[in-house]
Formats: sequence, structure tokens, C-alpha cells
Amino acid sequence: MKDQVKVNYTYEEIYKSLFRKSSPESVIFGESSADIISQGRGFMEGFDLTMQLQVGCPGGCLFCYVPSGTRLTPVAIRGTHGEDWGFQVRNKKNVIFQLERHLEKENLADKTIYWSGVTDAYSTPPTVTRDLWKTLKNSKAELRPRRIVIQTRFRPDRDAELIAEYNQQTEAADGGPPVVVSFSLGTDRNDLIRAWERATPLYEHRMQAIKALCEAGIFVVPTLSPFGFWNDLDHTLKLLKTWDIQYITCLFFKENTQSANTPPHFLAYLRREYPFLLDQKWQDAQLRIMTSIFGMDRVIVGKAGFLSLSRPHEIVGLRHS
Repeated sequence: MKDQVKVNYTYEEIYKSLFRKSSPESVIFGESSADIISQGRGFMEGFDLTMQLQVGCPGGCLFCYVPSGTRLTPVAIRGTHGEDWGFQVRNKKNVIFQLERHLEKENLADKTIYWSGVTDAYSTPPTVTRDLWKTLKNSKAELRPRRIVIQTRFRPDRDAELIAEYNQQTEAADGGPPVVVSFSLGTDRNDLIRAWERATPLYEHRMQAIKALCEAGIFVVPTLSPFGFWNDLDHTLKLLKTWDIQYITCLFFKENTQSANTPPHFLAYLRREYPFLLDQKWQDAQLRIMTSIFGMDRVIVGKAGFLSLSRPHEIVGLRHS
């Protein structure tokens, strides 16, 4: 697929085709009094708890499954048809106070936490995430979670030193890594990123983040999600391999599954513009590229890949030290 596919439309043009109107001119930020911790339910079944520091996500990804799930986020945040997703964000209040309260009550002790299910963990303001890691680092060892899985396509490497310190000072009961970063890397094409994602980091910045996290000794699982088209998938995978990435996960665009489906209007756009992305034979060919580099047992697809994040050491047969 290298150098063969053109990106024909801008983000604004695709937005107009999906929602029949222009996108909002800016993101509106507000506040929310909601709790930062929730029970893991539905497709989060592999985790005890989920953590969200925001309601809504400023990334503005047009393919995001969240606005198509009516119970995942309020209509005031997503809009009636998903048109406001990415443009309405509520920062949760008293995040550190809430975290301290949950720690003191032993609510997080030996729990697996997915951060975050319905908004990008690192779209959160830097001062908040920095204080969060300082609070965790200063907490009593017996009150800490077993594992925190960070799901992001932004820049968690801004906290790499703090995460590494917490990582080194924390021992998970099951011998696995205390912190895992599941890093979304759906394409190496910046034109595609800018067409589908309003305000997320470009490919080079994501790769810099992954490399920095690996160099800090943090367990990173690149997730090729949602899987787009690439200039050179082979090159990216080999580069990840040199950084000692242990395994990867992959998620193709989804329809008619039990959860986290790609929104119908975006699927219609894909069928019109890039039908091969939904073609099983094409997907199988991409998987063969992945497995040729990482091996059959180190490329995990779909829900199994998500569930692996709660116990990644079992996938690769390693113990954290």
C-alpha cells in the first residue's frame, strides 16, 4: 500500500460530510464534579477500575467509538449525532484530593486500573498528571494499585521521569509491571492523522514518545489502532523492535461487534473512500507483515489485545524487576 493511497479531504471537509455542517471554531472547556474512579464494566471487564480525569476529549478523532455509545458520555459532550465530540471538555475538579481519598480508603489497593476508557489519559493538563504521579509516588506501597494502564495517543513521556520513579518503587503482587502504556499508533502518515484527528500528535512525535518511555524502562505496548494505511509499516515495526518492544496489539475498524464499534457515519465514509480498510483479505495481509516481525504470539488482535494489557507480563513471560 506504500505511496499508493491519497488523502483526498481535510478534517474540516470530512467533518462537513459526516455532520452536514462546519465544525465548531474552538474547544469549550468547563468543569465536572464527577468522580475520577469508576468500576470496570462492559468492555472494561478485564480491569477492576477505570480512571478518567476529564469528561470529553479534545483530540477530536472522527473515528472515535465513544460518541456512538449513548451510555459512554453525556449528550452535552458528544452532541446528538457525535458532532460535538472533541469540542466539549469538562476537566474534573479536585483530582488530587479525590485520588488521595481513594488511596486512603484502600479503594485502589492491588487493583488494576485502566486510564482511561472514554477520553485520552494524556489530553489532561500537564500540571494535573504531574501531581497525580507525585501523589502516587508518595503514597504507601500497600495502598497502591497493582497496575495502571495508560491509554493514549498524546505525550505521556512528559512525565517519563516521574512514571519511571513510581515504577521502580512499586512492586505488583503478580510480578508484572506496575505501569503499562498502551500507545495508539494507527498510521505513519501525518496527512491521514490530520484528516481524521483534529488535535493529536503527529507520527514522529508519537514515535519520540514511545522511544523515550522505553528508554525510561516503562513497559510500552504500541496498539495499531484504529489501523489505517501506511507508507512503511515494516519500517515502523522494525524500529519498535529495536526499542525492545515486547509485543503489539492491533484493532481494525469495527462494526457489528458487542462494543466499541466505529461510528456508522465514519464507516460509511470508509466504504466510500477506503473500502480496503474493511476488507478481511487486506487486513490479513497486514497481519502477516506484523507477525513476520514480531511473531504469531506477539501480535494480539481485537478484544484479546485489550485484555492482555491487564496482564502483559503473562504474554511475554517476564517478571518486573
